[in-house]
Amino acid sequence: MGSLGSHHFPVIVIGGGPVGFVTAINIARNGVKVAVLEKGPRIDQSPRATSYQPCVLAEMQECGILEDVTRKAVVNNILSFWVGEGPEKKRVAYVEKLEGGKNFPAGLNCGQPVLTETVMHHLLNNYDADVCFNQQVEDVYQDSTLVTVLCKDPTTDKVTRYTCDYLVGADGAGSMVRECLGIEFEGFSWPKEDFCASNIRYPFDKYGFTTANFVLHDVHWGVITVIDDTGLWRCAFGIKPGMTNEQVREELDEHYKYILPGWPGEGYELVQLNRYKPHQRCAKQYRKGRCFLAGDAAHSNNPIGGLGLTTGILDAGPLGRGLAAVVKGEAPESILDKWAEARRHKWLTYTNEFSIENKRMVQRGGYSPDPAGIWKKDEVSRAHGMDKWIEKATASKEGEDLALFEQLKDRELQLQNRMKQWEITIDPLWMAEYEHPDIVKARMALRPEGLTPSSTTPLSSVTGVSIQPKE
Repeated sequence: MGSLGSHHFPVIVIGGGPVGFVTAINIARNGVKVAVLEKGPRIDQSPRATSYQPCVLAEMQECGILEDVTRKAVVNNILSFWVGEGPEKKRVAYVEKLEGGKNFPAGLNCGQPVLTETVMHHLLNNYDADVCFNQQVEDVYQDSTLVTVLCKDPTTDKVTRYTCDYLVGADGAGSMVRECLGIEFEGFSWPKEDFCASNIRYPFDKYGFTTANFVLHDVHWGVITVIDDTGLWRCAFGIKPGMTNEQVREELDEHYKYILPGWPGEGYELVQLNRYKPHQRCAKQYRKGRCFLAGDAAHSNNPIGGLGLTTGILDAGPLGRGLAAVVKGEAPESILDKWAEARRHKWLTYTNEFSIENKRMVQRGGYSPDPAGIWKKDEVSRAHGMDKWIEKATASKEGEDLALFEQLKDRELQLQNRMKQWEITIDPLWMAEYEHPDIVKARMALRPEGLTPSSTTPLSSVTGVSIQPKE
């Protein structure tokens, strides 16, 4: 790790996050050499994603990392919805996460830095792969046979020239790969608010909080999840746009006193925080020549309700397997176009709308006072191209939200609601004609009983399936 003897690889992945490493694992485990280049000096330690749904666990199982990840994670099996401020909170819905079927009876929570470290070590300990830090992309260019990447080490200013047959940009929402390729990042950024992700120690479970929680409020909303078994929790909330981390720290009590149950209780310990600008953006294309975009480099959505990293990991697995098959001559390049079109369609038709509606529900958009005007149709919303979504936040949403909370009291309706998240996955048969039948069968068996890919017949659920790469 950290020293590359040769600067040409069949595939290079830019970005040392979970999406980059999951892509690399799926390439390397199928016998293709891969290098991962990361601009930072180490794995990014800032607080980011924490929750992984059963559809992601199926992807982790397929590429062989689930056992490693589970050892570092905690079970995420109950989602609670809360209304009210401070100690006056009332739970209005309690949802059991059962959408994983017999294979994955609950989701997992794990801090993104821990997940990334775990997946990186799995890659390096099991496969032929290189990882190099301090490699900031300066330029990317390509011809019909080769991609060239120029990277600068910010500690020495040394520029290294890498070449590859195929390149994957998994370098986040500010992707230099996407910029160098000249691919437009369509959509909008939420103009009237930023988000803060904070890691704190506080006895949420003492007050009835479950492994995942939505606190519903137009100003003092919160998303609260357990991170590990040491008492560390994630508390995410909204802040005024443009604030620095230091300014957020100065007014933490003003946020927490409304969000934390039992305030001031035993007091809290702030471990870490970081502010983010929330987006709803998607790359105009996920493939350009021999280059591909995945994860936040391809799409970025606000983090309320998740599905950002979830969608990214669900990009990564199929892309890695498809690239390996093409490099080895087992499949035509056209399947990579199929991947790019399918994954972009999934984000545009599911993840984006799902994340915006989750945000609206948590912020009670359409029927709350909304003093910041986040859900107000005005000059700002028009200038940012948001009107299509703002128009959906009408007064009628209050009745719809109340009806949803009532429906979620029914266990079967809960399950139907949660099962929709499997729609974000790619059709498991998307490249089946180029894979060993046993691999396809095992992949399909990871899906819940009765869930069908496209128009195929219902599937049976089989536990304990281990999927091996094609011989």
